[in-house]
Amino acid sequence: MSLAKVIGPDIEELIREDPKQLPAALASLHPADIAELLDDLPRDDRVTVFESLPPEQGAAVFSELKGETLRLILHQASPAKLGAELDLLPADEVTFLLEHLTQRQRETILAKMSARDAAEVQRLLRYPPRTAGRLMTEKVATIRPEWTVAETLNHLKKIDPEVETVQSLYAVDERGRLVGYVSLRRLFPAPPDRKIADMMERRLLTVHTETPQEEVARMVSKYDVHAIPVVDAENRLLGIVTVDDVIDIMIEEQTEDVLHLGGVSATEESVEQGYFASKPWRNVRSRFNWLLLLFVTETLTGTVLRHYESELAKVVALSFFIPLLIGTGGNSGSQTVTTIVRGLAVGEIRMRDFARVILREGSSGLVLGVLLGIVGFGRALLWGSTTPLALTVGVSILAICTWANTVGAMIPMLATLCRIDPTVMSAPLIATLVDATGLIIYFTIAKSFLGL
Repeated sequence: MSLAKVIGPDIEELIREDPKQLPAALASLHPADIAELLDDLPRDDRVTVFESLPPEQGAAVFSELKGETLRLILHQASPAKLGAELDLLPADEVTFLLEHLTQRQRETILAKMSARDAAEVQRLLRYPPRTAGRLMTEKVATIRPEWTVAETLNHLKKIDPEVETVQSLYAVDERGRLVGYVSLRRLFPAPPDRKIADMMERRLLTVHTETPQEEVARMVSKYDVHAIPVVDAENRLLGIVTVDDVIDIMIEEQTEDVLHLGGVSATEESVEQGYFASKPWRNVRSRFNWLLLLFVTETLTGTVLRHYESELAKVVALSFFIPLLIGTGGNSGSQTVTTIVRGLAVGEIRMRDFARVILREGSSGLVLGVLLGIVGFGRALLWGSTTPLALTVGVSILAICTWANTVGAMIPMLATLCRIDPTVMSAPLIATLVDATGLIIYFTIAKSFLGL
């Protein structure tokens, strides 16, 4: 049982009987535990508990909040309280939080923040959403290439305490252009009189303010860096995006992909704030659109069955194996789609690999089809089917598995080629295609084997 669930009843009792004791009761708790506690409390009590926290603790809890509780605090806590606590958070975190508010609400809270911090947040809000500009922090440890190690270490003693990281120190020239960086680990053992220019790394990975956040995340992951500098067109250092922000992006992207693979429209609100953040009606509407599309396209299956009505009438036993065949094809295709979408997402598969991927997945489908076809043939015989009918089932499974794997590999790659998110259409489309085409394959083979 979590700590929040254990102390929850005691906190509710304090709220009712002696709310002034709340700060003392919560003083020793970790911010993550307090955030969990708020999630478990009744809605009306959450704001009461949050507003009882001292600014430093409240700011730490703010960083842990998410979903419905985060929205509740942002909309119902007093602007003065929010302003004091947001002042203690990095500007990129504040920017993320204020994205969930209207322009008027933002202005009210910004007015309660310090002028310097509010100005930094307003600068970040000018950049487009989901870009490096929105993610970066402007508080960066910068040094000059002409400084010595001793001068640099002395400078670090006077550095702004709100600088997010000093793991890497970025060297800039007199015009603020980024010329290199040096790690703190390399700086400490160096001779005091050694120049930064002689030891700094000049090859730098950089992004621009308009770079999509997904691209930033891929670069940080690929090159295994803890932060990536953000520069303007003249290579002047504007800020850095740190790895903790990148992790949030990756979680968000994975959530989006999972929802899309399930045929659910992923709204920004539901991805960022969780299941309970989206209103039930919006949830129904987003699912209805996909289900209606699938409902309409699945009528293709009924059309195919009506076309082969006479064959079914002659050999009624053919209908017994329809669920088995289309289920096997759908499962095989879905596995392939998931594998290919994942490969495309992490960069393991590129468009130049198209033919290689199709050949690989087609071959896998063929082998799987042979193995499952043998099982299907035996199963049909156990059900008392004739040998020709059992052969029809076995060969159909072989053909459908090969076809499903091939189509499952093609759809995500063709979607990527057409600049469509492959997760949006791959899973629904493969289910529809395999159902309809699988039946056509089945009845075509049946006509040949059974002489229909």
